[in-house]
Amino acid sequence: MNWAVKDGIRITAQPELKGANCPLCKEEVIAKCGTIKVWHWSHKADNDCDSWGEGETEWHLNWKNQFPKEQQEVVVGEHRADIKNSKGIVIELQSSSISSDEINEREEFYGDMIWLIDGDKFANNLLIRSKGNYFSFRWKHPPKSWWYANKNVYVDLSYRKKIWDKVASDKYNELMEIKSKNKDNHGAYLGKEYDLEMEFKTAQDMFERYNSKDIFFIKKIHPRCPCGGWGILISKEEFLKQYR
Repeated sequence: MNWAVKDGIRITAQPELKGANCPLCKEEVIAKCGTIKVWHWSHKADNDCDSWGEGETEWHLNWKNQFPKEQQEVVVGEHRADIKNSKGIVIELQSSSISSDEINEREEFYGDMIWLIDGDKFANNLLIRSKGNYFSFRWKHPPKSWWYANKNVYVDLSYRKKIWDKVASDKYNELMEIKSKNKDNHGAYLGKEYDLEMEFKTAQDMFERYNSKDIFFIKKIHPRCPCGGWGILISKEEFLKQYR
């Protein structure tokens, strides 16, 4: 958990801090403040509070912090929603494997909800292609449980921005090196220079795409392999404007 309760106030984990309680089961929780994982609150090993809970990651924390703290980790019945906005819509953040039964159970329990899944974990084999005002996709080795989701599914592809930024940087350095060789060798490497220019431009274009539109809203997914369907790319700002 990111939030616990101490003296009636919601607080985040701090080293050596004690006396905080889980807002769901009310038992005392332990502050986990190491150097690798995100600082968080943890139950004792024998506590089975909130069977839907999962390990907090930097990705979870970054998304939760886009919303007011009172909308984060909201207790709903016997469970704790990652985010529940002012309109009562639950946003479930998913970065670990989940079964189709669990997906359907959460959807039935929360009712008005959406899914936001970590593309860095699930969508490395998701290939999208522009069709004008929408994008088709092919999903090699898809997590099949998502075929059975009835609520809206959004995939966070922001990690791809970093990948294409690095590719563009590497291709630019290669291009400058080959241009220098061409200058010294009277254009002997013009073919290679042309190829690198095209690769650099492609990388730049892909970076700009994911820099401005990095959330993929799946509108239709076909439950078969190879998996395909269609959807639209939206920006993080558009997503937050709709749900925050």
